[in-house]
Amino acid sequence: MAGLDSNRGAKRAREAREALGLDAGAPVDCLLTVVEERAAVPVVVAALPGDLAGACYRESDEDVVVWVNGSQHVVRQRFTLAHELGHAWCRHDGGLEPDSFATVSGRTTNPLEIQANAFAAEFLVPRARLEARGRREPTLEDVVTVAAEHGVSAIMVVYRFKQLKLASDRRVAALEAEIDERLHERLFGELRLDPLLDRLAAVESLPYLSPALAGTLLDAALHGVPVVEADVVGAVGRLLL
Repeated sequence: MAGLDSNRGAKRAREAREALGLDAGAPVDCLLTVVEERAAVPVVVAALPGDLAGACYRESDEDVVVWVNGSQHVVRQRFTLAHELGHAWCRHDGGLEPDSFATVSGRTTNPLEIQANAFAAEFLVPRARLEARGRREPTLEDVVTVAAEHGVSAIMVVYRFKQLKLASDRRVAALEAEIDERLHERLFGELRLDPLLDRLAAVESLPYLSPALAGTLLDAALHGVPVVEADVVGAVGRLLL
């Protein structure tokens, strides 16, 4: 069933990219802007406790807030944000859905989490982009170039090549070994690639809240202002314990 759930998630990501006006294989330069403005989903970037990578709070299709752990590296934040957008876009079960680092790293058997991971992978690094380069085996330079263009980690790109059967098991193992030796970091500098600019990287103080959340109970709760208990505030409390 994991394959079916992955296919569903990837399909919804392609639908989302089209609905949001993104070209089929183009990078999402500023994911935060796309989520806030095109998808109209408010975002909270905060220092979340424990092993929480992010969360999706959905009361209804019109009342959604997604959370990202701002303590992560920006490429991890981008994947987490795309993962939480996947939950929202796929209209997964309502209420508060926290996601651990293990979950967004693919170590899960939960069908909804598998869908959200597949959504994030396809949304950030579309199949169309990787297939456009042909069927030749990818080199580490290919991996690093795609990672820089799409604002993701090198190992995530290797995973995409493997998932889409665009690299043999032997080649995947070789690429993973090169990444373990951190050769991709040196190559990034040698290629003089520009890092993808996302407003997530410019967030200087936490918590960050989307402008749409200004003046809300959530805004007050996150900034330590006493508020009357409400569903969303209760959810915040449970998340931050």
